[in-house]
Amino acid sequence: MRRSISTLLLFITALAGKANAGNIPELVLEYAHAFAQTQAADKQASTPPTEYAQWFFQGLTHPYGGIFTQSDVMRDAYTNGQRYWRDHPSEHANIMAAYGYRAIERDGVWSTGFEKSMFQPAQVDPGVDAGPWWLNSFGGVAWRDVGLVAPNSAYEQPLVHIVAYLSPKGHYGHLGAYEHEALVISGTAIKAADH
Repeated sequence: MRRSISTLLLFITALAGKANAGNIPELVLEYAHAFAQTQAADKQASTPPTEYAQWFFQGLTHPYGGIFTQSDVMRDAYTNGQRYWRDHPSEHANIMAAYGYRAIERDGVWSTGFEKSMFQPAQVDPGVDAGPWWLNSFGGVAWRDVGLVAPNSAYEQPLVHIVAYLSPKGHYGHLGAYEHEALVISGTAIKAADH
């Protein structure tokens, strides 16, 4: 039961716009091809590169932890994504860019609430990265692990500085309500929340 719930949650996350299927890095296509070569002939056609690329991205952006699934393609792609992230630190910006994500540094106001983690950047590039953005820690780690303390209520809205990967335009966060997601690598509070 736990395995199926974990697999379902990861699947929903993958479908929620995390990996831009139109941008499949050449490296990931090579991994997908290598995986397909290990499968029986009847299974090869059922594993499109886009599926492999989505799960590679999930592993890439969750470099620690594991995946519980009976799907060989999910497990192979996820663990290869994790391994790539850990083994190639100098390539982080390039592989994220291949998925349409770009490294950014921004100041902005962060607010949280029920199914809400919103970042309103102080300055944006009009037409490129207009906010607000869904704010998530890279790898889903605790906020303190990236240097931030989450606001305790919707009334607390601290001004923070973030270093993150900004997603391509899509649907992110609760019910896909945000056009962008910022995966925070590190952050600091600039001004404490007003009460």
